[in-house]
Amino acid sequence: MFLLTDDELRAVYDASPDGCLVVGSDGTIRGANRRIGDLFGWPPAELVGQPIEVLVPEALRGAHEGHRSTFTDDPHTRPMGVGLDLRARRKDGSTFPAEISLSPWRAGESPLRIVCTVRDVTEQRRLRTFSVGALRATEEERQRISRELHDDIAQRLATLVLKVRRLADEADSMARKALGETVRRDVIDTSDAVRLMARALRPPELEEVGLALAIQAHARRVREATGFDVVTELEAVGEALDETGMLAVYRIVQEALSNAKRHSGTDRAVVRLASVGGRVVAEVEDSGEGFIVPEVGGADGLGIIGMQERAEMIGGSLELDSAPGRGTRVRIVVPS
Repeated sequence: MFLLTDDELRAVYDASPDGCLVVGSDGTIRGANRRIGDLFGWPPAELVGQPIEVLVPEALRGAHEGHRSTFTDDPHTRPMGVGLDLRARRKDGSTFPAEISLSPWRAGESPLRIVCTVRDVTEQRRLRTFSVGALRATEEERQRISRELHDDIAQRLATLVLKVRRLADEADSMARKALGETVRRDVIDTSDAVRLMARALRPPELEEVGLALAIQAHARRVREATGFDVVTELEAVGEALDETGMLAVYRIVQEALSNAKRHSGTDRAVVRLASVGGRVVAEVEDSGEGFIVPEVGGADGLGIIGMQERAEMIGGSLELDSAPGRGTRVRIVVPS
């Protein structure tokens, strides 16, 4: 029978892609592989002899000691904290989301040891958040399109049907001509409305002229359609963002401008775009009524969660600065 030497066993232990700890029944760390050092920022040798709780967030250490005692009373292989958001603590005090599995182990008559396998699931959590955010954004877009089709296009078409029926029944030639002209204008208006919907779904300027000019074109349309003054301070960001990144920033700016127009109580907003220190930064700022951020954020009264998710989906972040009486600033920062 082929047996591994101690050196070979140690090499296998250190080669594991997951962190591996050996812990005594009293909670003392007896061994740690190299991956544990990578995950926690501790040299493995420094961990030996320390209580396992040094790797547990301080607020959870008391509860962890109780759970450890429960496990040693009935040791069996199992994942730890099923259904819970487990977090592990690095040497510098920062934490990360982790999946942890526990296995009891005895070598002959030696005391019980617990083998703890630790995996950093930060990336999995990020991808899951990305997926949820993408699904939410898609559903919100579908709902918006559905509302516009029902409230605008469908109503226009229903009115057109009635006018065409009247046109067919109208005997007077002058009245028929006037009604025909009305129908012609209505068809043009409906066609324009459909074209605007298509533009809103996929702004052609993004591909044709880039993010800065696409935002400028949107600001101009808002001014012309509503009278709301949008001042633009835009720098061309070149190829700093890919197609997905440009669309996400454009949508956030679009939503933030819509919020300013509807809720700020002022008639002016400023949109800024720049490339700063290897990051693309976009801002929408107004000097309107403002609000208490936690109150609105908790209820997602202004689509804040949706904007945050769009930013996170492209590896960026969204900052919201507002207070009653001093306006609102929405800031998107995306690594280029």
